Amino acid sequence: MHKEKKYELYTENGSLIFRTSSFRDEKTSVLHSGVYTKEFSSMLSASAVSVLAYMLMNNIMEELKTAAYITAIASFVAVFIGARKFIFRDTFLEVDFNRSKRTVSIHRPGILHSTSEEIPFDQIQSVEIGSRKFIPENLDGIDFVQKISAQHGSAVPGLNETEEFITLRLILSDGSERTIYAVKLNGGNVNGEPDIPLNEIKRFLDS
Repeated sequence: MHKEKKYELYTENGSLIFRTSSFRDEKTSVLHSGVYTKEFSSMLSASAVSVLAYMLMNNIMEELKTAAYITAIASFVAVFIGARKFIFRDTFLEVDFNRSKRTVSIHRPGILHSTSEEIPFDQIQSVEIGSRKFIPENLDGIDFVQKISAQHGSAVPGLNETEEFITLRLILSDGSERTIYAVKLNGGNVNGEPDIPLNEIKRFLDS
């Protein structure tokens, strides 16, 4: 049965590189991703800025409405491209298992810049598969929100569903852990086993 692969795993100059966009084991936002896509969020931001730019230009040079329109359009285009590229961009976690240095470098994306952490091989106690489950609370409140949303034609799906993630974690000798991969189980079930590169990483660390 086909398994959807949500990561890249390859060797480069003696290092094993793991790269994925699925690294957050967090409760899904009520801002449904099917509606609030990155493009739509960028468009909302650009629209707000362009309207503000038009109002400012129109107040300053009321007789030059053409200039105000041009400024608004230019602001929309610039903010949309900038927001999509820098704020609502696709983010990836990258882990570099460097055999020559005997270190693991974890590069995590941030809003403005990424953060990096380097961990020696000898501080990695194990690589393990784990799980994390989010059980919805206040079901009465969730039902009320869904009824109101449905009446307004903007239903919010998934609010009352339990969300479970299968995770891949580095367990360190000090007892802490680093989650480097998280696969969400749809409705608590998957078609077959989730594709997790546990054995490949363990073999590389042990070699």
